[in-house]
Amino acid sequence: MPLNNKSDNNKIKRGLYIVSTPIGNLTDISQRAIKTLDESDYILCEDTRVSRNLLKKFKINSKLISYHKFNEKKNCQK
Repeated sequence: MPLNNKSDNNKIKRGLYIVSTPIGNLTDISQRAIKTLDESDYILCEDTRVSRNLLKKFKINSKLISYHKFNEKKNCQK
């Protein structure tokens, strides 16, 4: 693989990623976390209202899916 082809080297691989997000200050998030969220097709989160604020701040348009202990059996099939 050519060394000058950085766009392919920096692309995240398909799979499951667990990304820690800030609780209070939305700027307490790493650039790697922002990149991972931005390149994701789907983001599972406990509260879509809270996560939507974070994604909006960083102009991330990945699809949010609510996922918590009360709907995990139903949403696990998705």
